[in-house]
Amino acid sequence: MLNDADDMYDWHDSAPDGIGEVVTLLDAPENLPYAVALNVYHREAGTGGMLMFLPGRTDVSFVPTIDRRRIPAAPEFTDLAWYLHALVPPLVPAGLEGYKATEIRY
Repeated sequence: MLNDADDMYDWHDSAPDGIGEVVTLLDAPENLPYAVALNVYHREAGTGGMLMFLPGRTDVSFVPTIDRRRIPAAPEFTDLAWYLHALVPPLVPAGLEGYKATEIRY
């Protein structure tokens, strides 16, 4: 997803083997001023969500929106530790300097 200058969302679809093309599109210099996002899915865990890179690519957000993984003893809460364990290691080589995890209940 690209959020362009007109605040329009330009959605693209790709199979996992097309990730190189997707990253090239999202990281193109002309898209740097805009928010871009990937819907990611962890097939073995059966969960996923939206990984959104904010303009300038110095901040990233993850929203667990696809079959959210919950804490078994407190199912109204998201298992944030599980998501951090899955997301942080691949982002460290890309320059991740820290993170803030927040549970927002509606």
